[in-house]
Amino acid sequence: MLCTADLSKGNGPCFSMGEKPLGRMSLVAGLLVTSLFIGLVSADQGDVDLLVEVQEAPDEPWYEPGNPLVLAPSLVNNGPEISLMVNPACPFVFNVYNASNVMVVNGSSSCPAREQGLDLFAGERLDFPLMEWSMKDADGAWLESGTYWVELLHSAGFSHTVVATIQTPVQLPNSLVFDVETTQRTGSSGPLLYMVNLHNPTEQSVDLTSVAPCQFEISVDSVHRLGSSCIGEVNTLMPGEVILVEQFTASPTSAVSITTPGENLAFALTGQEDISMSSSLSMGLELSGNEFPAYGPGETLVSEVALSPSLDESVLVEFTSSCKAEMWIVDDLGQLVYDSRAEKTCMDIDLELTVNSDEPERLSLPQWNFFDMNGCRVGPGVYTVVAEVPEHGLTTSEHVRFHSSEANPCVDDDIATLEATLAWQDEQTLRIEAIVHNDEPYHLRMAQPCTFEIAFLDQSDEIVHAYQTLCDAYDGRKILLPTSSEPLQFDALDVRMIQDGTPLLPDGFYTLKITVLSTSTSSMTLPFAWPNDFGEAEDEGESLPAPDRFEIVGTWVGLLTEEGTCYMLENDGATHLLSNARTLPSWRPSSELQGVYIVQTAEASPACGDYLAPSVEVVEVRMEASNAVDESASTVVPDEPPTVIIEPTSTAPMLTVIVSASLLSLLFAAALTNEGLRLPATAAGLWFLGLIGKTHETTDGRYQRGRLMGYLTANPGCHFRALMSALEMSNGQITHHLRVLEAEEHVWRKNDGRLVRFYPLTNKLHPDTREEDLPVPLLSPDPNSLQGKILNLLDHDGGLGQFPTQAELAKRLEKSQQLISHHLRTLQKYGLVERRKMGVKNRYKLTREAVFLLETNDDFSHDERA
Repeated sequence: MLCTADLSKGNGPCFSMGEKPLGRMSLVAGLLVTSLFIGLVSADQGDVDLLVEVQEAPDEPWYEPGNPLVLAPSLVNNGPEISLMVNPACPFVFNVYNASNVMVVNGSSSCPAREQGLDLFAGERLDFPLMEWSMKDADGAWLESGTYWVELLHSAGFSHTVVATIQTPVQLPNSLVFDVETTQRTGSSGPLLYMVNLHNPTEQSVDLTSVAPCQFEISVDSVHRLGSSCIGEVNTLMPGEVILVEQFTASPTSAVSITTPGENLAFALTGQEDISMSSSLSMGLELSGNEFPAYGPGETLVSEVALSPSLDESVLVEFTSSCKAEMWIVDDLGQLVYDSRAEKTCMDIDLELTVNSDEPERLSLPQWNFFDMNGCRVGPGVYTVVAEVPEHGLTTSEHVRFHSSEANPCVDDDIATLEATLAWQDEQTLRIEAIVHNDEPYHLRMAQPCTFEIAFLDQSDEIVHAYQTLCDAYDGRKILLPTSSEPLQFDALDVRMIQDGTPLLPDGFYTLKITVLSTSTSSMTLPFAWPNDFGEAEDEGESLPAPDRFEIVGTWVGLLTEEGTCYMLENDGATHLLSNARTLPSWRPSSELQGVYIVQTAEASPACGDYLAPSVEVVEVRMEASNAVDESASTVVPDEPPTVIIEPTSTAPMLTVIVSASLLSLLFAAALTNEGLRLPATAAGLWFLGLIGKTHETTDGRYQRGRLMGYLTANPGCHFRALMSALEMSNGQITHHLRVLEAEEHVWRKNDGRLVRFYPLTNKLHPDTREEDLPVPLLSPDPNSLQGKILNLLDHDGGLGQFPTQAELAKRLEKSQQLISHHLRTLQKYGLVERRKMGVKNRYKLTREAVFLLETNDDFSHDERA
């Protein structure tokens, strides 16, 4: 007999081999087909639900290793009995996606392939062990802090997703130091302002680009939130730099906690029990008045408070004081710079306002023009604006950034002391090492995005090349200077003297001037020669005898020449001209000092090239003292007019006249680089010479003034030195003719920084003309030159609404940043390029004069701008 199993009961019928099993075989076939449909029903999950409960959620709105995300999963069958295929090795896995919907953890990748049946009876609930998310990737490393989508996936295909914000440990550089300060409005019991600063006390810059995302964990009483970035918005911290990274307000009685993941900072302040009732209002602070993200000189901070009901219902608000909303402002050093209560008197009122949910109630706050309570303009930096509604206990704060590179008369000069050394690293690299210190700890405020300006001066003290370095893309940085016993040393500066195969300087002797670009400037000069062996004897086998040294006594007097200032000294009836003091970088000749000097014969300086007197180099200053007469001295010194004796030579008459005017020449030397001072100084010199011999009008004078008027008509706005160069006139000539034309009201002048520009006086060009309507002579650079290529690039990008940085221009033109910086400064000087602060970077764009120049110049082809 052949027996078959009953698929439904497990005890099948039996039949003999001789019987015809046709009917029974049909029954078996039907049952087999039925079993296929039963399998399809068991794969249907419509009646099975995956329930997930979050276990022991933390009080904070984030998870951390000490309080991880723990899920309790369950399968519930709401339908008939069902059979599921599962993986017994991994019943559940975690799949994790970041905020950009990119999978960062694939839990199924490490699961072995297994299959097993799972039967669920009708109405059955199956609870699984708790699932804890480790917050790590496949390699066991912590995921970055942030918000993630965590998917709990069952091997049968069920899934549940939880949105979780996590704080994982972050290792900040050990050298950095956090500091928490509190400040409060003077004489007030109002809120405390908490300020968190990050300080780099080392002598090396600290790179922050590799630091993982990090946010402060802030708790005020029972309210917990994530704050701003632990490292602010900078990529590098300069030596000694201090930045404000977090600020917020809280009640003086509140318990406050500020920590970072990994506990680089753990600040806690215990408070008192606050019995005040929670307000039915919420408060916002709205700021405006700036064109760019940062405010600048001439702009005004405009602010107002916006009150809204905490719920969707309208709220009746009562005010009994006219000072409904107040504002106070603190700088990033914690100093109060503005208080609105100091400017007004509060009066009793009886006012009721209805605050609706659809439209907030706005309360205006006083405007602030970035001047402190002493009437001084504030320095560049970050300022925290705190707004209050005192009667209702509401407070909020925002921070603004103020940029200004203008000189601030309220800041003392030379607060910081700069010291620097020069050394050749190789034949083409000059290394500068600089330190800055102060007698007492002091926060040095940087006025530019760069820390130093390096300038190379020739022997006539004219700048041959200059650039800025140690730049960090934003100004207003503050650097904590320690005492003089612990000076702050900056990163070494390497200057490549040959760039793109071209030397920065012609061969010769130079002075390197390094200046700290801070609100209180400090400079230092260092002599050097380029190349390093310039001036040395070509034949080293022949040693040149050292020049004889001798002593001279007297006072140096400056004579103004076309090449600069020539200093001379009378000693025992002999005249000596100053060649240089190369070995004494900190010494300068002065007409107010009389001294004893050790000198040696040297070649004449360019400024003294026209004089026949011998030139000397000062190698040692034995003594110097003021030559001013002490009026309180008991000894009466007979009045003797100062006389200067010059040995007779072929040029004795000329020297006599020059020396007699030497006192006025001192004024000319001081005004040499400032056209606003140079013009009156030159005019005073002409008046003095007029005492010796009066001049009279000549036909040539009228002709020269005609040339001058014609040139100004064609080039209105030309400055003083450009006029001298274009018309080939001397300093005295151009000054005399300009004074005559001004007296006759044919021309007028306008100061432009250190320059003085001149315009013909017409009905369209007069002193009341708006500055933006005044023309400026255009520069016409070669489009194939580097300046022309810079203009082409800026014109091309400007048409696309893009404005490159100095670094981007250097990369695209394949030139060094030093070279690009030099040409950008030149183009700015001629009014063709302007620098704008956009975000945290300085970007460059063409001025309207430059756009006009490119559009009207056929040499600049639009096809070449790329």
